[in-house]
Amino acid sequence: MKKYLVPMIVLGLVGAGIFIRHEIVAPAHGAAFDMEAINGLTVGQSTEADLLRRPAFQKMEFKCEEGVCIYHSEHVNTLLSGLHLAPRTFFSMAVLVKEGMVTQVYVFMTRKGLAPIAIIQTMKMPADCASNPCVKRHIPPNRILASISILFKNDSDLRNRMPEAMRTECLSRMRGCSSYTELVPLAKDLNL
Repeated sequence: MKKYLVPMIVLGLVGAGIFIRHEIVAPAHGAAFDMEAINGLTVGQSTEADLLRRPAFQKMEFKCEEGVCIYHSEHVNTLLSGLHLAPRTFFSMAVLVKEGMVTQVYVFMTRKGLAPIAIIQTMKMPADCASNPCVKRHIPPNRILASISILFKNDSDLRNRMPEAMRTECLSRMRGCSSYTELVPLAKDLNL
């Protein structure tokens, strides 16, 4: 029995190491897969059939209500944040489909200590957006930044640059990403 004890312990440690590594990198890999899946989608032109040809959307959760379907995924750095090795970082992606047509693509990331940031491809820009892309800072009466939205229309080149729009590896990095320029490389160009 003793001669089997050491190999069993070694095998158990290797298995635990593989499991822990998977739990650390899985959120970043999942978010990167989602960003690749939405790359090139064009609101008002891409159809639900186009969406479902992409492997990520064939397995993705979706919910339909009153003619609008929402394909949605979420990723959280649960293990790293649970062990206090990184701030909690949450990533979400959603694609809205109405009457068989993609009407909005939405990517959201938040990190404890920073205001949430969203990148949104939409068919119609808000009236107070004069540029494409448009950066909107949401500041309530208490004058503390609540969130940041980067909106762009379907003719913007950003729709073809989604994988590099947000750094999904922030979900699996020790200590995470500590600034907007780390979380969203576009932040430097857009002067966030």
